[in-house]
Amino acid sequence: MSKSKAKNNKINGYLLLGILAVSILITLLFGFNIATVAFKKGGGSGETVELDNGNTMKNDMYTIGNNPTELNKTSFKALTSALKANDPLKITDAVVRCFVSEYFTWTNKDGNYEVGGLQYIYGPKYTQFSEESRWGFYSDLDLYITQFGRENLLEVDSIETTEAVPAGNFVIGDKEFPAYYIEATWTYKKSDKINVNEFQETGYFTVAVNDGRYEIVTIFDKY
Repeated sequence: MSKSKAKNNKINGYLLLGILAVSILITLLFGFNIATVAFKKGGGSGETVELDNGNTMKNDMYTIGNNPTELNKTSFKALTSALKANDPLKITDAVVRCFVSEYFTWTNKDGNYEVGGLQYIYGPKYTQFSEESRWGFYSDLDLYITQFGRENLLEVDSIETTEAVPAGNFVIGDKEFPAYYIEATWTYKKSDKINVNEFQETGYFTVAVNDGRYEIVTIFDKY
């Protein structure tokens, strides 16, 4: 074998080793990425999955609303933690906070068809509550958006709650659900376009456990 041929064989050998090393590295990195994604998307109770730069969040029971505000995100993270701890009183508190921060915020809505917080309403009353909201609290939203711009409308800024307490069983038809009672007050961010003090700022809630889900069965604006 000539010297030049031997030299070429040696170079080819180094190239093969280099390619093999790169292939192994790529395989290891790819495998690590798959493992990381699988870990983040695992299904532990109350686990949070964050996508789209933290704007999309979900747990085993609920998903955060569209275009969440910072208060939406904070409230939803508290709900996820309460679910993980399986604490009924904390879950009740968090469900109400999530509902208030989504339902009574307009700055992230495109029209009165986009009622916030519906996933926290008792399932069989979902459609009825949605329709009543469009004719009630959300009835003038389209007009407000046109006149003032949605960025100048209602946005819940802070929420205070009383301590949630057991309320016995809540009866709906022939069904009974374990239930909890809680009261909430909230404030809105200041607006130069509308008087935020003219809108609802208190709520009295009963939350029932419907097949593992905590759902609001009654809401009153006056005691």
